[in-house]
Amino acid sequence: MTYRSRGRSLVEVILAVCFTVFLVGFITVLCVGNYFRAKRAQDRQRQRRLAKLSEQGDGDYDANTAAYMPPSRAGKGNTNYDSDGQP
Repeated sequence: MTYRSRGRSLVEVILAVCFTVFLVGFITVLCVGNYFRAKRAQDRQRQRRLAKLSEQGDGDYDANTAAYMPPSRAGKGNTNYDSDGQP
């Protein structure tokens, strides 16, 4: 069955298509905007965490490469590691 057989005019079909395109576009813009907002928030949180770690001196943080190596958990009651710190 086509739209014409249901008695809809061409104007009604065009309006329905425009509304559908608008709705899909609006939702897409919201999703893309939310993605970039979350990405910026993640970057800001990362910068705060790295700044805090550099102030504390906890772990091995190299400000030049922005690489972070978390402190070793060997010897802190973790039974998955042997006395040499190897898994």
